[in-house]
This record gives sequence, C-alpha cells and structure tokens, in this order.
Amino acid sequence: MLESLRAIFQTKPVYLRNGPFFVFVCGGELGQGKTTLRQQFLQWAEHELPNFVCLLAENAIKDNFVAERRTFIDLNRFESVIAGIADCVLIFPESPGSFAETGFFSGSQKIRNKTLVINPDAEQYPSFLNRGPIHKIDGSSLFRPTVHCGAAEAADFTHVGERLRDCLGGTPRHQLEYREFHQLNVKEKLAVVLEILSLLRLANSATLKHAISVCFGTNPSAQELADLLRILQAGKFVQKDEETRYYRMVGSASLIEIKNVDIDEILASVTLFYQLNSPRLLQALQEVAL
Repeated sequence: MLESLRAIFQTKPVYLRNGPFFVFVCGGELGQGKTTLRQQFLQWAEHELPNFVCLLAENAIKDNFVAERRTFIDLNRFESVIAGIADCVLIFPESPGSFAETGFFSGSQKIRNKTLVINPDAEQYPSFLNRGPIHKIDGSSLFRPTVHCGAAEAADFTHVGERLRDCLGGTPRHQLEYREFHQLNVKEKLAVVLEILSLLRLANSATLKHAISVCFGTNPSAQELADLLRILQAGKFVQKDEETRYYRMVGSASLIEIKNVDIDEILASVTLFYQLNSPRLLQALQEVAL
C-alpha cells in the first residue's frame, strides 16, 4: 500500500496549494480580563479571513519547541520554524512580551521580511521601539509599512486584511519536486505530513514516520515530526486522541493538490488494507467516524 503512495508522489503532478496562508499572531496576552488588539483581530479574522490560518506564537514555543529538560527556549530552532512555516508574522506591540518579540523578529532577516506590525494610534511617538525594531522591519518587509489602528475596543482591521490579501493573494502554487524528505523545505514537509495522514486517515507517530520513510526515502526525527504535528494541531488541521495516541484529520482541508489521481480509490484501498491487515486500526477508524 505504501509503495503505491510512493509511486503517486514520484510520478503524478503534485502542487502546494495557494493557501491557506499561515499567519503567526503575536501581541497582548489572551484571557486576562483585558481586551487586546490581538484578541480583537483573532475574533475578526475567524470570519473575515477564511483563507488564512492564525497561529499563536506562544503555542509555537511551548511544549515541543522547548528544549527537552531545559528551562530555556531554543531560539535558533524557533526562528527556523517561524521562517519556514509562516507566510506572515503579525505583531501587535501591546505588552512586554510582544515588545521583546518585535525586537527578536527584527533581528532575523528571514522573519522581518515577512513581518507586519500593527501599532496602536496611542503609540506613535518617537520611542525606541518605533525608531529601532519597527523601523528596521519597515525597511525590508514585504508587508510594509506598519499599519496604525485605534483602541482595542473599537479597532477596525479592514486595512490589515487588505494588506494580507494584496501581498499574498497572488502567490502562485508551485509544483512539489519529488525528493527525499530531508531535502524538502519546512512548508513542504508540513504539507506532506498532512497529506499522508489524510490518505492513511488515522495514524500514530510511529506509523507516520514509517509512511514518510517509505514514500520519501528518509524519515523525520521524532522531534521534527512532533514539531510539524503540533503546528497542524494548532492550525486545527489535525486532532490527537490522547488515549489512543492516534492522529486524524479535522475536516477536509489540504495543503497539497495531486493531479490525475482518484483520491476516493486510494482511500478505499487503505480501508481494504486495514480490513485485511489491521482490524484494530479499522475499528479505531470506524469509531472515529461515528
């Protein structure tokens, strides 16, 4: 079965879709009894930006992104993940933590090139933040210049949405050239993991690693796969059953388009394989479908 999936990735035209776009959203703390611009934006974007996936920066640096058994964050690894996954980094500088994030992101060329700052009207004075990190971001970002908006209680994010759509809406899809997994970029790896899980319908980490190895020659490290799965969970593409440890798709979203392939036929062959070789997986799949 896995060999047939490998043949599909090797021989069929495979494209990374033009969207959804990933936006890492940094800003004031959520759920602290105070309305923040970030909180307002997230509520607005849920309805107004259907082709964008908003990921919270604090979700990206906790758990799997914290170096094992250490109390500090591996910033180099965090930077590479952000730079590889995000189509845009959106910063609302409205808290000490987000001030630090603005400074950190401005120091990375790869990240500041895709950063958009949303600065409150009340913060337009010549501060260190405005003259330093924000000025540096505005000097090179695809999304420049900084957007100014009013108070959190009455913020209008229309211009933010227009800027995101204008800068990313014309992004062409690109063909995924078949090569070993370790040679793919981070965004391609994310799409491949999601697509394989979609075709298998249900899998744990070990199964996914084996499937990736068969389909793409090499497999990810346990840490890399955990990172990718966490991003897919944060983006609500994937859900994990903590009891069985199985991952499954949420909805039908896909980051990959495969031409000249009957997906229903593939799914039927996967189900048949489970019937013949893994009744336990078949039962779990049937339970999920209920």
